Amino acid sequence: MRQRNKVWAYLCTGVLLLLFFGAEQIYILKQWHEVSDAQELRNAITVQVLQLRRLATDIDSGFRGYALMRQSVFLVPVVAAEAEIPPALDRLTELTEKTPSLKGSVQVLKRRLAELIETKRQLTFKIGSGQEQEVLNYVRGGDGVALAKTIANVFDDLDSKIEREFRETDEAQDGYWKQAMWQLIAAQAGAVLVGLLLMKVVSAAFAVPRRVET
Repeated sequence: MRQRNKVWAYLCTGVLLLLFFGAEQIYILKQWHEVSDAQELRNAITVQVLQLRRLATDIDSGFRGYALMRQSVFLVPVVAAEAEIPPALDRLTELTEKTPSLKGSVQVLKRRLAELIETKRQLTFKIGSGQEQEVLNYVRGGDGVALAKTIANVFDDLDSKIEREFRETDEAQDGYWKQAMWQLIAAQAGAVLVGLLLMKVVSAAFAVPRRVET
């Protein structure tokens, strides 16, 4: 009877240890996925911001070329950028939906890019309709440069907020992968060891004693 109770105690302890090692592995993998997901989110946001910055530059550069040369070929990248900006902004809004610290800057960026598109459209129309003087007044007055600097500042502010938002993730990622790998290996090794010990205990408990011949 005492031997049977001892076996049951070993079995219960072993099962509890297996559950503990299993829970530890699940926790490590969960943390692993959280760090990985945060890094993927940061990369996706950064890609969208870089794309929007390039598109804004295309509009500004294309309009400048058209204003100087009066050749419609310079409007090709402007038209293309105007078509690409709305879906890129929608994608950025979706990515930052659960990040309150970035949502405000994204909304400001939306308004500034809309202002850029509308302003360049109006100026392009004025050039085409012979109202070059108004366009020259706009350029000489520095309004175009001021708008470009404002948009650049919005992008820089958004970049800074992205860096601050994901700084902890970047710092954690540097040493996390190696640590998580060793913790996972240790948990798996512990589970295997406990499993082998349980098998040994069970085998010993149900082993048939040999008869001693007399």
